[in-house]
Amino acid sequence: MGKYQLVPVSGDGACFFHSISGFLELDKNEKKMKDGKMYTYVSRNPTKSSRLRKQVVSWLRNNLDYDMPNGLTIKDEIEEEVRYRRKLSSIKDYLQDMSRERAYAGQLEITAMANILKRSIRTFIKKGNKLSNVGLGYVIDKSINYGDIHLYHNLGKTKAKGLHHFEILYPRSYATIVPKSKYDSLERVKSKTISKPKPKPVKKRTKRRGRRP
Repeated sequence: MGKYQLVPVSGDGACFFHSISGFLELDKNEKKMKDGKMYTYVSRNPTKSSRLRKQVVSWLRNNLDYDMPNGLTIKDEIEEEVRYRRKLSSIKDYLQDMSRERAYAGQLEITAMANILKRSIRTFIKKGNKLSNVGLGYVIDKSINYGDIHLYHNLGKTKAKGLHHFEILYPRSYATIVPKSKYDSLERVKSKTISKPKPKPVKKRTKRRGRRP
C-alpha cells in the first residue's frame, strides 16, 4: 500500500462506520515517542460506530435541502434511491432503514459524515499494484490535505461478507501503527541523559572603598 497502512474491519454491514470510528481512534492514540517519531495503535469502539451512524441519519434528516456536488439535493438523491429499492417507499423509510446496524452506507452517508466531522473523506480502490481514487468520497476543502480520512473500498476481493467493503487506509505520514504492547513499551523508554556537573556559584567581588584623606 506504499504510503498507507491497511487496517481491516468487520464485514457486518456497518464497515463504513467501523472504518471511520477506527480511523478516529488511531488519530486519538497518536503520540510522539522519545525517538521523535509518531506512533499509534488499533483500538475498537463498536459503541462509537453506532453513535456515528445515528449522527449521520440525524444529519441527513435535517439537511434534505443540502446541495450535492452533482446539483441534486439530499432529498433528490434519497428519492432516487427509493425508486430503485422495492422495500422502500419514502424518505422516512430510507432513514429508518439506514438506522439499522447492518445497513450499508454509500455516498449520501459519506457526505453526511464529512460534514459532521469537518474532514474530507477520500476512498480508494486497487488497480493493479496501485491505489486509485474513486467517485465515492467528499472533499470539504480542496486546499487542506492533512487530516483527510482515507478508506479502502474492496470490490469483491475480501473475506468479509458482501461485494463492497470499507477498510481503513491510515497514512504513514500521520503515524506508524504498532501493536499496543510495543506502543506501551515505547512510552516507557527513558531517554539517556548525561548528567553535567553543576557550575560553582561565582562569588561577587565587592569594590574596596579608599580611605578619605
